[in-house]
Amino acid sequence: MTTAFFTAPRRTSLAATLALTCLALTSCVSGPSEQSAEHTATPTSATSATIRIGTGITPETRHAAHLYAAALERAGYSVEVTETGATREELFESMGIDTDSLATADPSATEPAEGRIHLTPDLSGDLLLHLTDDGKISPTELEENRQNARITPSELPTSASPQPTDTPAGPTPSASPSPTAPPLNVRGLSSSDIISYVQKSLPETVKTLDSSAATNRYGYAITSATAQKYGIRNMEDLGEHCKELAFTVAPTFTTNPAGAASLDTYYGCTPGKTIENDDRSSRTWQLITAQAQVAYLYSTSSDIKRNNLTLLDDPQGTQLAQNIIPLTRAGEIPEDAQNIINGVSSQLDTPSLERLETLTTGENPISETDAANFWLESVKE
Repeated sequence: MTTAFFTAPRRTSLAATLALTCLALTSCVSGPSEQSAEHTATPTSATSATIRIGTGITPETRHAAHLYAAALERAGYSVEVTETGATREELFESMGIDTDSLATADPSATEPAEGRIHLTPDLSGDLLLHLTDDGKISPTELEENRQNARITPSELPTSASPQPTDTPAGPTPSASPSPTAPPLNVRGLSSSDIISYVQKSLPETVKTLDSSAATNRYGYAITSATAQKYGIRNMEDLGEHCKELAFTVAPTFTTNPAGAASLDTYYGCTPGKTIENDDRSSRTWQLITAQAQVAYLYSTSSDIKRNNLTLLDDPQGTQLAQNIIPLTRAGEIPEDAQNIINGVSSQLDTPSLERLETLTTGENPISETDAANFWLESVKE
């Protein structure tokens, strides 16, 4: 579908209607940078082609996709927000990206390609785990493998041993290199470390734009009743009670190195029962109805505040930071459009992400498009 662009009267009405909502939640975000204000006020379109933005695979990336779309439309671009599927395999397929590709960027690509999604936001921590096979492969090794595969025979050192006549000269590209470098240690990685590793792990044909200031991460949520019953204040307190507790978790919990493995290694906790559930709201429901005592949730989930849950502190730093990072094929997004998206990312902080989640969920949710336009209006004030 094409994201609607509001007329001035409708935007004014929307802002008036939602102002009380914003005040009830917390104060609106601070004013925009000069760059974002300039792009909002001065429509300039560098392409007549429609830019297709994928929603990504989480509510957080969906919020970001609609923010990008609304900001680009205000600058005169034709934009379409499109579903990208439920998995990262589907996400990359929709963008025409082969993550094992050894190809270099196409210098002739200057316009959005037909029949393809051109830009999709993703969460940096989960994306890094996907690209490195849950941390089994070193990002540095992936980068070096691609660089070595592009070395031509003429670039090899003269002292190199001659190749047998029946063997092609030069290294043979490998889509699945055998790990020789140490695997990725996810514990304690900073947001900037994760972004750097993502860039090393992606093929050259993919470009990353600026990541958002908003930081989201998985965490372990409990009810006040559970906290009081077992005397649990943070993750350190889980160990001695873990065998008595049921955990409701995402299906990737057992393979994610930041999940079950780190819970056992750093907190001595092996759950008495593990319930796999791919739906966040269902995990919250299982928690508040005592089907489980601990739920593995994202920190920006509106369900946490709405149900007065406690997200346990993680003193060992086992949970990866999840910053929203926009992905695009190199050369397919005009520079001006990239600057607009970067401006949105610079303003999208954690409280903003939490407000967007609250506005679009609950008993009286508004549409993603309405929430995005309201957010853009609030950062102009």
